[in-house]
This record gives sequence, C-alpha cells and structure tokens, in this order.
Amino acid sequence: MLGSASDWRNTSRPVMSSSSQGVKAHGRVRRAKFLLVLGSLLAGAVMDAAFPPTAYAAPLADAYMTFGKDYNDNGQYDRAIKLFDEAIKLDPYDANAFLNRGNSYRGSGKPDRAIQDYDRAIKLNPHNDLTYISRGKAYNDKAEYTRAIKDFDQAIKLNRHDANAFINRGNSYRETDKLDLALQDYGQAIKLNPREWIAYVHRGKVYNDKGQYGLAIQDFDRAIKLNPKDANAFLNRGIAYRGTNEHDLAMKDYDQAIKLNPGNYVAFISRGSAYNDKGQYDLAIKDLDRAIELNPVDANAFRIRGNAYTAKGEQDRAKLNYDQANSLKLDHGAVASYGGAERSDSGDDMKHKD
Repeated sequence: MLGSASDWRNTSRPVMSSSSQGVKAHGRVRRAKFLLVLGSLLAGAVMDAAFPPTAYAAPLADAYMTFGKDYNDNGQYDRAIKLFDEAIKLDPYDANAFLNRGNSYRGSGKPDRAIQDYDRAIKLNPHNDLTYISRGKAYNDKAEYTRAIKDFDQAIKLNRHDANAFINRGNSYRETDKLDLALQDYGQAIKLNPREWIAYVHRGKVYNDKGQYGLAIQDFDRAIKLNPKDANAFLNRGIAYRGTNEHDLAMKDYDQAIKLNPGNYVAFISRGSAYNDKGQYDLAIKDLDRAIELNPVDANAFRIRGNAYTAKGEQDRAKLNYDQANSLKLDHGAVASYGGAERSDSGDDMKHKD
C-alpha cells in the first residue's frame, strides 16, 4: 500500500550549489524525486485493485502541486504551470491550484492570465487573504492601482496580521502619490513584523520622495542591518545621501549596489549622475553607457549622459542624447532641453517590486 503524502513531501531538499554544475544537479535530483513519487503513485493505482483509479486522484494532484511549487520557487515558471495544469485536471475545484498557477503566470510576466486564475480561486474560496494579495500584486503590475488597493483592503479585512498586505497596499498608495497613506501602511507592517526588512526599504523610499533624507537613511540603515545583501537598500540609501550632499557616501552605496546586483541599471544611472556631480564626466558616461545597454528605453539615462557630454563641450553628442530622451518621454514629465541643467534624480528600481 502507498504511504501517506507526508512520507515524501517533507523530505528535505538537496542544497543548491552556487555553481552551474550544482544547479543542474539539483534540477536532476528534483526531477528524479518527482518521477519516483509519481511512479509510486501510478504503480499503487495499477496494483491495488481494491481501490478505483479515482482514489488516487487526490494524492496525484497533491504530488503535482508540491513539485509545481518547487519549480515556482526556483523561477521555472513554465514547468510549474504544466504541473499545476495536471493538478487542476485531477481536481478542478482546488482553489490553491489556481492560486499557485496564477503565481506562476505572474512570475512569467503574464498578469492578465494570472488574474484569470486568481478570479477562479476567489470564486472557489472567497476567504483566502493570500489570493487577494496575489491578485492585488498583479493589478499593481498592470498599474491598475485602484483595483489593487481594493484587493489589499479585502485581504486586510480577512487577516489584519499579515504585514505583506500592508506593504503591498503601501506600494499602491505610493504609486498614486498618496505618500502619507503609504507611510501609514509601511509603519503598520513594521509594527506587525519589525524584522521585515523590505518594509523599511519601501518606507525609506517614501521619505526620499518627501525629501526627508535623514529619516530615509535611518530606514535604509535598518534594512541593511537586517539584510546586508539587498542591493536596493544600498541604492536608495545612496540616493538619500546624494540628497544630503554626502556624495562620497552616496558613491560607496552605489558601488555596493552594483557589486550586489550588476544588472541593476538604475544603480548605474545613479552612480553616473554622482560622477557628473563630481565633475568626472568620462566615468559618468561609462556608467550611463552601461545603464543604456541594460535598459535602452530609460529616458533619464540619455538625459544625464547628454549633460555629461554638454559639460565636456561635445555638443553634437549631447544633442543626440537629449533628442533620444525627448523621444522616450521623461518619467518625471520634464522635457530635456539641449544644454539644459540636470535635475536631482530620485530614481529607484523597486516601484513595481513586491
């Protein structure tokens, strides 16, 4: 007879190596474990004539769900979706299957498809606060902040003790420039979980938005103490230091942000802008070149690079950059003008993060 699901579900996962060889090995072990469990279930279904095939539908669906979550946690969303598809075929009334498949769709950049699954999950179980949080995040991805806030409101109504709901509603409020409401939500999240480092990062960004750089720095200090490997905390603290004209400290934070996440284009824009402040225009241009390689549609990178070329007296190159910035439309609503002065930038790369 087949053992209970807990016999295999709680087996500890192999430790993933940082090397590519270790990652591949981990994937092979995970696939082998899944096939072993699936084979055991199927063999039991064939050999145990005392039970009809439908008796094994639930444990099979459970197996698909468990390993689908494992793939989801590792960013292998397409594989996760296939497993959740199988789980839903076996049990089309499992709200958690739709919730998890929705999370995979969202992770793969398909918020509309995710919302369809969240809608189905809520219809099957309207009392799960996590589903409303997930759907709210998907609405945030689509910049539908009013709908997102409504979902976070419902999640909080169902569970007032989940810091995550307050953090995400705070993000929606920040996107709609309701900064005081955002501060209230981040403050409540911190009250519920004082070790939730991401809440300090988000609240610090709001303080940056309001020009309250001292308070921002305090929050980023706390976030970094709790999680010294978060590049965004260093990036945004660097922005705060720039706001207080502490350019050397800002530069150190930008350096650390880039060290932790070399693909963070906003960190290169911020450091390039800081190099402009220090009159090191060649280094500024080098950083802005890299930012544009990483994200060729960010208008600010072209505008700031244009300022560096203007300072170097290379007017033709400056004009090309300002023209490109104009064509991309500046995020802040200002139009770059040839030879125009540089504004202080408050960019960060977490406005649309969880």
